[in-house]
Amino acid sequence: MEQLILIHGALGAGDQMNALKEKLAEDFRIHILEFEGHGSLSSGNEPFTTSCFIEQLEDLIADIGESVHIFGYSMGGFIALLASSKGNNLIKSITTLGTKMKWSTEIAEKEVRHLNPQKIKEKVPAFAQALEKRHGSEWEDVLQRTADFMRKLGEEAPINQERMSQIDISVQMCLADQDAVVSEDETEEVANWLSNCKLCMIPKSKHPIEQTDLTALSETVRSFIEQVN
Repeated sequence: MEQLILIHGALGAGDQMNALKEKLAEDFRIHILEFEGHGSLSSGNEPFTTSCFIEQLEDLIADIGESVHIFGYSMGGFIALLASSKGNNLIKSITTLGTKMKWSTEIAEKEVRHLNPQKIKEKVPAFAQALEKRHGSEWEDVLQRTADFMRKLGEEAPINQERMSQIDISVQMCLADQDAVVSEDETEEVANWLSNCKLCMIPKSKHPIEQTDLTALSETVRSFIEQVN
């Protein structure tokens, strides 16, 4: 049975992948990566960094000890691509969903404006409650560290043609057809930097994975991995 790692997005946690895991569990041996500082690991005050998240992914792959496929939602796809660009030969394929590829200081500040805990509590209290349920009493700290992380992405813009040209495995980039966060243009641009990449649109879906057609997504992941093998 093929090994498949599922990786959550920013502000998410391991439980964000449970519904997709149920759709794929009969066909793959599933491993869920929960990033430090998120969900059950939300205690602590270390800053969020790409290097730390990549190291966590590499440690999990090393523990599995054989080739793996990766599905990364949003930030999870971002980290998977960066890890692969470093030449980890145990990564067999990557599927991303709703991964924002293009970052600048202006884009980062635009995204950070949505991460003000006071405004979230006032304007979208249900979202505040969901974040507290996911991350516990540390949820406001998770927001702040995520904002700092995004600002760093804006300064560094780590997804670039030089890095992506180092990836020689099969990659599938998926985008929800109603995604208001990630553009088709930025996804296509990065896809063209890769030597072996296909694009796939997930119908009747929005950016949050909770608003994604998981049946369509799981079939897309499954068929892609079958083609890779």
